[in-house]
Amino acid sequence: MMSDNLAISAAGGRARARPAKTTEPIDLMSLEELIGFNIHILDLLMYQLFYERFPKRSITPGVFSTLRAIKANPGVRQGALADALLIQRSNMTILINQLMRKGFVKRRRSLGDNRGVVLFLAEPGERALKQVQADMVAHEKLLRAGLTAKEQETLMALLRKSARFLRAAPRRTGNGRVKPA
Repeated sequence: MMSDNLAISAAGGRARARPAKTTEPIDLMSLEELIGFNIHILDLLMYQLFYERFPKRSITPGVFSTLRAIKANPGVRQGALADALLIQRSNMTILINQLMRKGFVKRRRSLGDNRGVVLFLAEPGERALKQVQADMVAHEKLLRAGLTAKEQETLMALLRKSARFLRAAPRRTGNGRVKPA
């Protein structure tokens, strides 16, 4: 018998979660011991808070990060930006095309490599970042609210350390071979 909290979708018969109708406690202790689970839950909560704060704006976390990175790195190669933000290059092309249509970003051929593309923030992109700056500061303040200044510093250092390690770790390709980072 199927649980009330699980539905089978018509597409592919895959299970899809529904919001729970009761407030009965769920034991997640075995999951809460896992770093990945805690980061996943934190990520979901941060996205929920982000979209509550920016409900009708065309800004998303990906757009914000991309615009901020281009502003901090004028003339950055599009491929390097995709790699740095861990966005697939084809998806980065789609995102940059959307940002160009809005007038937020300018794309130019690289002077040293005619095949390469470099990015610059356009004036409308600057204005878009300025418009959301106060809300982003408030959002970040909320994310840090439960931590002391020392805990915030420690958390940021540990997150950066873990990210550096994982970026450098070898990866498995689709055929199971190990690909160096």
